[in-house]
Amino acid sequence: MRVFKEIQAFRQWWILLILAITVIGISIKIYFEISNSNFEIWDIGSFILIIAFCGLFWNMKLHTKIDAKGISARFEPFPFFRKNYKWNEISKCHVRKYSALTEYGGWGIRGLGSAKAYNVSGNMGIQIITKKHEKFLIGTNKPEDARKVIRRYQEKLQ
Repeated sequence: MRVFKEIQAFRQWWILLILAITVIGISIKIYFEISNSNFEIWDIGSFILIIAFCGLFWNMKLHTKIDAKGISARFEPFPFFRKNYKWNEISKCHVRKYSALTEYGGWGIRGLGSAKAYNVSGNMGIQIITKKHEKFLIGTNKPEDARKVIRRYQEKLQ
């Protein structure tokens, strides 16, 4: 395998349940307020905001790529959440098990200080440590495939 590509999305059942309950709850509230002639314009605004948030959340995807150039990760649809590491910038790189909650405070675009991460689900990630001692973790649901490609390019550099 010469290139590793992975696209992950937030599709955990509990996240979808929270979003569904929120949309159903605001819909019921608006329905009863319209029925009782107690309707206010901010209700429609809040409903539109919640639907927009759900749409944004549904469209968020983590794209990971490992190839001859290096390792890159980006969160779609946000153009400013991109990380690119060339092989000559990387000091160490390996696949490891991690705890999203205790190490990074959850899933998504995470991290303050020296430890940063892009993760969507699971507990396996590609740990990158740069020659400038920056640490960055990219979550993966394909740890063995990632490990093989990383090993391939690391052997070429030695």
